[in-house]
Amino acid sequence: MIFREDTDNYILITQHDHAYIAGELFSHLKKEIIAVEHYESFKFAIHQHDRAWIIPDSHPLFNDVTKKPFTFLDFPERLRLTFYKLGVDQVDQANSYAALLCSMHYCNLASISSSDNVKQFLDREKLRQKHLINKLKIPHTGLLEYQLKILKLCDDISLYICMNKPGATKEEEVAMFRKGFPESELFHKKLDLKVRAYYRDRNIIKFNSSPFEDDMFEIKVPLKRVSKKLVEDIGLADAYHAEPTTFFSIYLTSQWEK
Repeated sequence: MIFREDTDNYILITQHDHAYIAGELFSHLKKEIIAVEHYESFKFAIHQHDRAWIIPDSHPLFNDVTKKPFTFLDFPERLRLTFYKLGVDQVDQANSYAALLCSMHYCNLASISSSDNVKQFLDREKLRQKHLINKLKIPHTGLLEYQLKILKLCDDISLYICMNKPGATKEEEVAMFRKGFPESELFHKKLDLKVRAYYRDRNIIKFNSSPFEDDMFEIKVPLKRVSKKLVEDIGLADAYHAEPTTFFSIYLTSQWEK
């Protein structure tokens, strides 16, 4: 779950909805960025890369330590890894190439920890990846590694949209994106600077070097505003299900004024 808050509400966006936004961003990328090989499978992988979170996000949990809802950043490790495996299993039932990319993506995310649980997860997924590479007769991993960089870029821009409040100043942004998107130099026109974004106003995001084909396009973000008072009264999961899903629109543009 992706989490923000205001004075009276928890603002929650599911990981699978965030992944769908990443997939929509992918469809707007400049054509010269995207390799034509395995295009449909790659697109499917980006749309499904957070499928692992569908079950846990359907019943959000409250973190007794932080006194806020658990998010994808602090969700219990053992449970998270269990759902990672389930998510890749499910993607593999539909598309093995997409499952391979999702497995590699989850391994990159998990590898920031050195726990025994993570080691077991990584060992198991490396075996899965070797099996899928052989099954799909992929001669080398160069294309996969490049596609992972594109997946990460779409993932990070979607996270920027979902994690920041609309209209956030640079000082208000989540720290991981204030100086640009990690490992995005490949997609900057100068190749040695990170792609950076900032809000021009409440609904328009600009880029210093846009990876997108369109001068401007719209992204609709689904979310739930869950009353903190209601959470106190009936608990997070029931309060979450009691609230309707609403949408807000964000427009992305290549124009840069700073």
